[in-house]
Amino acid sequence: MWVGYRSVFGVDWKEAGHGAQIGADRMAAWLRAEGFEEPFDSVPGRYKVGGGAVLTVTEGMAPGRFKAVRYRLKEAPRAGVHWYTSLTSVSLSRRPDKELKESGYFLIEVSARAEDGVGAIDERVRTPDLTGLVLDAVTAFDGPARLTTSPQVLAVRDIDELITVLCDPGRRLPAIVAVPGEGEDLEPWRLRFTEATRYLPGIASLYLLEEEAGRKLNGDFEYHWTMAALRTFKPGVDPASREDAERHRVLKGERLEHEMDAVQAILTHRIRAEAAAAPLPRPLDDVADVLYEAGEAQRADAARLRRTFMEMGVEPVRPASDERDAHLEAEPSPFDLLADSFGDYPNLLITAEAGPMGVLDRHKDATTFAGKAREALAALDSYAAQRRSGNWEGGGFRRYCEDSRHGGRIYPATQVASLESDTVRQDPRLAEQRRFRVPRQIDPTGYAEFWAHVKIGNSGQTAPRLHYYDDTSGPTGAVVVGYIGPHLRNTRSS
Repeated sequence: MWVGYRSVFGVDWKEAGHGAQIGADRMAAWLRAEGFEEPFDSVPGRYKVGGGAVLTVTEGMAPGRFKAVRYRLKEAPRAGVHWYTSLTSVSLSRRPDKELKESGYFLIEVSARAEDGVGAIDERVRTPDLTGLVLDAVTAFDGPARLTTSPQVLAVRDIDELITVLCDPGRRLPAIVAVPGEGEDLEPWRLRFTEATRYLPGIASLYLLEEEAGRKLNGDFEYHWTMAALRTFKPGVDPASREDAERHRVLKGERLEHEMDAVQAILTHRIRAEAAAAPLPRPLDDVADVLYEAGEAQRADAARLRRTFMEMGVEPVRPASDERDAHLEAEPSPFDLLADSFGDYPNLLITAEAGPMGVLDRHKDATTFAGKAREALAALDSYAAQRRSGNWEGGGFRRYCEDSRHGGRIYPATQVASLESDTVRQDPRLAEQRRFRVPRQIDPTGYAEFWAHVKIGNSGQTAPRLHYYDDTSGPTGAVVVGYIGPHLRNTRSS
């Protein structure tokens, strides 16, 4: 699953307490604007919203920690690609840090999954208007920074607070500061700066400085001098460091006059990619797992109800007059639910095809298999993230699972095999079964052998496996998951 856009921002306790209702209202408004129907309410379930699209409402809770509600739209495939847009509200039971303003969060994501796992995805995803709708309804924060839909104009009296924002370690997202040249009119700058940053609401804080304010900032930020330009300040600014200034890129103001399209592309592509890859705030670490488990419980309840009706010899009938029931969509299978959650793993490239997962879906232990697969995916994603950050340099995935001191998610190391036997690797028929799709940066043929695998069940001949390719030291920096399905043939079964 490719995640092309992710916006995460905090809100205060009043807005966090009404987060679910704000989310439902904003999602409904966005669906209307996008031309979808909106026959849904805040009751968990799956709703048909027209055009082959399905909206899934999931509610989950971690007692004493948080309550979360997610609205996820899955569109009908276009050119073999499913697009997902989701809005999640999270209300914390208590703030982890009393110095922070955040008592809850909103998370907005746009992701895509090719039906064949590796199909081409148009990465020119636009910032969803959903972000602006939510930002206009709340007071949003990125740590100490306000997030708004248009630039904030600052006077000289505001600069001390801006400096605090730029240097505060609690800021996760970039802050873009525009400083007009001496004597330049502020209004043309406001118009050009607003246009240059039109796709950045929710993923950057935006500031336009009046002339005196610009002088004060430059006086206090000797090594980060900005004039007739805009500068993108990454988190963790050190105003006393000449070397630090090189981290924070500058775009000259004249480019906003003559190269607006290029400026938009430069800012949007870089900042959107960084925001999508940034770690979530720590209070959100377990939200995806809790929502997945809630979705699985919802699916299991619906399945039990269907079985009860079948055992009674009764066909459940929905009244045609009930608009909500008429638009309800059938609950997904365990592995459909798993596939829809692939966007929870930004450090994985999942090319596994649906066919083998469908075989597991028909097994009596499908729910168990899917749950174990998710545990394995979470551990692989954590491993890849630790490798990318440099926090883990102690070897491959199995070694990582043997050593819990790194603090990341792990999987039982005894269920992880880093390599197939010599007999399997040297048998052309068995080796061919383990060739799965990879990005062409890894192999020009688009295929590679996936010798490493994880046990996700021990049920007789099915004995399901998840095969992965570790490219954390390669061009993608990711782990590729190429197969989730029944045990492939080996020397004992061939």
